[in-house]
Amino acid sequence: MKNQFAQLIQNNESVHIYYNINDMRSYVDNLVSYIVSGIEQDRHTLVIESERVIPLIFEKLEGILTKDQLTYIHTINNFDYYCSSGSFQPPIIFEHLSTHLDPFYKNSMAFQIWAHVEWGQQEGIVPILEEFENEADTLVTEGGLYLVCAYDEERVPEALKLALMKCHPYLILENKIRPSDLYVMTDAV
Repeated sequence: MKNQFAQLIQNNESVHIYYNINDMRSYVDNLVSYIVSGIEQDRHTLVIESERVIPLIFEKLEGILTKDQLTYIHTINNFDYYCSSGSFQPPIIFEHLSTHLDPFYKNSMAFQIWAHVEWGQQEGIVPILEEFENEADTLVTEGGLYLVCAYDEERVPEALKLALMKCHPYLILENKIRPSDLYVMTDAV
């Protein structure tokens, strides 16, 4: 996967990938590959992930990376990030993102993002997530960003899965990055 990430990013001005998590071991391995690929290209990685997965990532990375390279990894607890206001609210989430990206921009540091999207019990979440991802796709394209959006398969109903495939130009399926046949570029935002 590391080489697939590197090649995709080298060949594109921006990348937005949908990852449907169905196996945690493969998921952590792929996240580690993404981080290592970024470091090899002198890019920092902002990892928005659950506090139960973050230690697993570092456990694998500490055997691969130097102490200096480990400083290229920046983590945020994903549940706090997505639900700090009590519910999943895209405007607040994008405001948080802007705050977290400012140091990268101010210090002219190349970066990439991996976001494990989670939410609490919330009525009407499917259209909210669809709007959120459409806005994210526009932000990725206009900002020249590299972003992987990961979702837990058991929390994603079929309607949402289809919507996510429509707003991500790439998918990770069976440990391969593939173009999404359903992708439709939006002009949200």
